[in-house]
Amino acid sequence: MQINRAQIDSLTGLRAVAACWVMLMHFREITPTRLWRFPILDDFIANGAYGVDVFFVLSGFILCHVYMPVFKDGLTADNVRQFLSYRFARLYPVHLLTFGLMLVLVIVKLLLSGSGDIPDRYDLLTIGTTLVLLHAWIPGIQTPNMPAWSISAEWFAYILFPVLCILFSYSRWIPLVYATAGLSLAAFEPLREYLLSHVLSGFLVGMATYHVLPITNRILAAHKGMGLLSAALIVFWAQGQSPRPEIGILLFAVLIPTIADARDLLGRLLSTTILVYLGEISYSIYMMHWPVRVVLRNALQITDLLDKFPPALVVLTFVVATLIAASASYHLVELPGRAWLRRALGRFHGSARRRASAGVHPAT
Repeated sequence: MQINRAQIDSLTGLRAVAACWVMLMHFREITPTRLWRFPILDDFIANGAYGVDVFFVLSGFILCHVYMPVFKDGLTADNVRQFLSYRFARLYPVHLLTFGLMLVLVIVKLLLSGSGDIPDRYDLLTIGTTLVLLHAWIPGIQTPNMPAWSISAEWFAYILFPVLCILFSYSRWIPLVYATAGLSLAAFEPLREYLLSHVLSGFLVGMATYHVLPITNRILAAHKGMGLLSAALIVFWAQGQSPRPEIGILLFAVLIPTIADARDLLGRLLSTTILVYLGEISYSIYMMHWPVRVVLRNALQITDLLDKFPPALVVLTFVVATLIAASASYHLVELPGRAWLRRALGRFHGSARRRASAGVHPAT
C-alpha cells in the first residue's frame, strides 16, 4: 500500500465529495414547498445525509493512519493531551464562527420582526452545550447551525480514540470486534437515532478498516478500477429508497483503502489539484453552507425573488456563495484559528506541567 503518512490526497478529495453531497442535499429544498430535483442523480443527492457517515469512517481511518505510532507504546498524559488539543483546535474556530453567525442572524430576525419568540434552538441550554461541544450528547438538543451536531459527536469519538487505539495491542480480533460493533450500531435504527451511536458506527468501522489494510490491499487493489467500481456501487445503493446505513458504511469502508492506493484510477482523479483544495476547505464547506443558505434564502424571500428565480439558478447561487464563504473561512478563520489555539493550548499545558513539577495545583 503506497501511502504518504503526511496526507493522502485522494482521501482529501473524498472529503470534498462528502461535504458537497451533504450541501447539495440541503440545497434541494428551495422553500418548504419547492424542491429542485437534480437530473439523473436526484435520489442519490436526496440521500446526502450519508455524506456524514463518509466523514465518520474517514475519521476513524485517518486518525489511525496519523496517530497510531503516537499511541502504540501506551497512553501518557502528554500524548493524550496533545492529541485532544490538536483535534479541538481543528474543530473549534469554524464551529465558533458559524455558531456566532447563526446567533447574529436570529437576533437580526427578531429585531426586524419585532417578535420576542426565541426559537428552541437558541435557548440557554442549547447555547451553553454548543459552546462546549456537548450539544449532541444530550438527546433532543438541536444546535443553531444544524450540521454542527456531527462536530459534537466527532468530539466524543476523539475523546474515546486513544483508548480505542490502544486496545488493538491486546488482541488480533479487535478489528473484527470494532467492525461488528460499528455495523450493528448502524443496523439497529433506535440506536442510530442517538447521535453518539451514529458517529461510533462509522468511526469504529473506519478504525477496523485501517487495521486490515494488508488484507484489503491484496483483495481490492489488484485492479486499478476497483475505486470506480466501489463508487458505482455506492451510487447504486444510495439511489434506493431508505438505503440501509450498515450497507453504506461497509461500502465506504471498501472505497477508502481502495482509493488510498496511489495506483487506483479514482484515487488519482480525487488527487487532482481542485479536488484536493476543495477537500482542504471541506470542513468550512460543511459548516458554512447552512448559514449561507439561511442568509440567501431570507434575502431572496424579502426581495420577492425566491419564487421567481428558476430553481437551478437558486441552487447555483447557494453553491457559489458557499464556496466563496468556505474559502474565506478556511484562510481567514480556520487556519489562523487552528494555529493560534494550538500555540495557546501548548503554552497552557506547558505552564501546567511546570506548576505541577513545582508542587503547585493548576487551579491555584
